Amino acid sequence: MGPQDHCGELLLQLSSTGSVIRAVKRELRPGAPRGGFALLGMLSRCGDLRVGEVAELFEVDMSVASRHVADLEEHGWAERTPNPHDRRSWYVRLTPAGERMAQQRLAQAREVLADALEDWSDADIAALTDLLARLRTSFDARRVRTSDLSRTASGAKGL
Repeated sequence: MGPQDHCGELLLQLSSTGSVIRAVKRELRPGAPRGGFALLGMLSRCGDLRVGEVAELFEVDMSVASRHVADLEEHGWAERTPNPHDRRSWYVRLTPAGERMAQQRLAQAREVLADALEDWSDADIAALTDLLARLRTSFDARRVRTSDLSRTASGAKGL
């Protein structure tokens, strides 16, 4: 069996991870929008971000990122602050209530996942975590290379 055969099976397994995430979100107790869970976590982890950075991190359109930010703002969990270096842009940050909500939701999600993985060893969970992080890093590096190539190609057209 060649590498592409393994990648075919990997693709099938990766496609099922979306259902795992949806199952975790379904089991979260009420209290926060399910769609804002990832954004709450990202802002808690990264601190202040521009809406463009949010869109880039989640690989969504700016309008989608703006809607999620607006939803968190409506709940009082996030606020926009002016960028002191560029008056045209704004940073999004969690309010103290948003930070509390992020920590609460993350704790709930950890409980759900830990319950589902109770028969896994710590080593297996750590190995999967490391491999998923490596997969993300590989795709991030590929995206940068692809972006650089397209910029180089478009620049060469102008010569």
